[in-house]
Amino acid sequence: MKKQFSLISLVTFFFNIVVTSVNFMVGLVFLKETGSAFVFGTLVVIGPLVSLILTPFMTKIVDQNNHKIVMLVSQIFTLVSLFLYEVVMQLLPRWNLEWTYLLIVGIRIGEELFTVCLKASVPQIVDKGNYQRVNAGMQTSIAIANISGPILGGFVFGLITLSVYVWIAILVVIVSTRFTKLIKFNEQQKQAMSSGNQTFGKVLSYLNSQGNIKSLVLIAMFVNFFASAITIGLPIVVLRQLHLSNLTYSFLDSMTSVAMLLGGVLLTIHVSGDELKTVYKSMLGFGGILFLFGIPGLAKNHSAIAIMLLVVLTSGFGLSAVFANTSMTTYIQKIVPNEIQGGIYSIINAVSQLFVPLGSLGYGILFDKFSETIIFFASGLIAVIGTVIVMKKYIFRKVMENR
Repeated sequence: MKKQFSLISLVTFFFNIVVTSVNFMVGLVFLKETGSAFVFGTLVVIGPLVSLILTPFMTKIVDQNNHKIVMLVSQIFTLVSLFLYEVVMQLLPRWNLEWTYLLIVGIRIGEELFTVCLKASVPQIVDKGNYQRVNAGMQTSIAIANISGPILGGFVFGLITLSVYVWIAILVVIVSTRFTKLIKFNEQQKQAMSSGNQTFGKVLSYLNSQGNIKSLVLIAMFVNFFASAITIGLPIVVLRQLHLSNLTYSFLDSMTSVAMLLGGVLLTIHVSGDELKTVYKSMLGFGGILFLFGIPGLAKNHSAIAIMLLVVLTSGFGLSAVFANTSMTTYIQKIVPNEIQGGIYSIINAVSQLFVPLGSLGYGILFDKFSETIIFFASGLIAVIGTVIVMKKYIFRKVMENR
C-alpha cells in the first residue's frame, strides 16, 4: 500500500508541475509578446473547452480500455506535444503564438485524460479502505504543484527561454511515465471493465437515476462559480478597500493553497466515515466563509484585525475545498460502478472547469457595480440555501433512519 500510495502521489505531482509551470510560463510569454490582457485571458478558457469537448468520448476512452495504458498514452501524448512544439518552433519560428496555443491544447488534452483516468483507477490499485488516503495524497500533490508551479515558471522565465524549459518539462514527463509503469493494477478488475460496452448515453442515464451523484455534480458546478467571488474579490478587498500592500495580498492568496496542502495531509491520517456528509458539511462551511468575507472590508481602520480574519477565511476556503474534493472523489469511487467512473468524472471535471471562467466573468461585472460587502453577504446566503436544497433528500433519509 505504501509503495502504491507513494507512486500515485509522485506521478500526480510530476505531471501537474509540468502542466502548471508550462501554462504559467506561456501566459507570461503571451503577455510579453502581445501586451494584451485578452490574449493572456484566453489561456484560462482552453482547459474548460478541452474538458467539455472530450466529455462525450471519455467513457469510450477510459472506461473501456486498460487504465494503465490510457494513463501512459496521456503522458506520451503530452510528451509528443512538447517535442513537436520544439521541432516546429525551429522550422517555423514566425508562428510562435499559434504553435504555443497548440502546445497548451495538447497539454490540456493529456492532463484531462490523465486526471480522469487516475481517479477512476484508484479502485483497481488499492482496497476500498484506502481510497480516501490515496485521494488525499493526490490532492496534496496537486496543492504542492499548484504552489510551486507558478513560482517555478515565473523564476525560470527571467533566466531561460520557453523553448529551453520545454526540454526540461519533457524530462519531467519521462520521469512521471516511469512512475506510472511501476504502479500495479488489479488484473481481475481490468478484465471486468474492458469487457463492458458503455456509452455516454448510459452514463447520463445512470447519472439521472442517482440523486446523490446529481447533487455532487450540482455542487461541483456552483462551488466553482461561487469560488470566483473569492478569487476576484480578495484582491479588491485587500488592495482597494483596505489599502494594504501587494505583499500582503500575495501572502493571503497563498494561504488557500497552504491550507489545501495541510488538509490533504490531515485526510491521509483521518478517514471520514460518511463521505457524502463531509461534502455537504464542507459546502455549508464554504457558504459561511463566503458570507464572512464581507466583514473584513468593513474594518478599514483596523488593518491587523482584518488581516487576521482574512487569514482564517482564506485558510478555511482551502480546507473546505480539499475536504469536499477528496470526499466527493472517494464517494464516487465507492458508489459508482467501476465501468462508468471515467464518464462520471469527466462530466464533473467539465462542469467544474466551465463554471470557473463563467464565475470570473460574472463576479468581475458584479464587483464593478456593487459593494464588495453586499456581494459576499448575498453570495454566502445563496450558497448555503442552495446547498440545503441540494441535500434535502440526504437530510430526509437521515431523519427516517433515526426514527
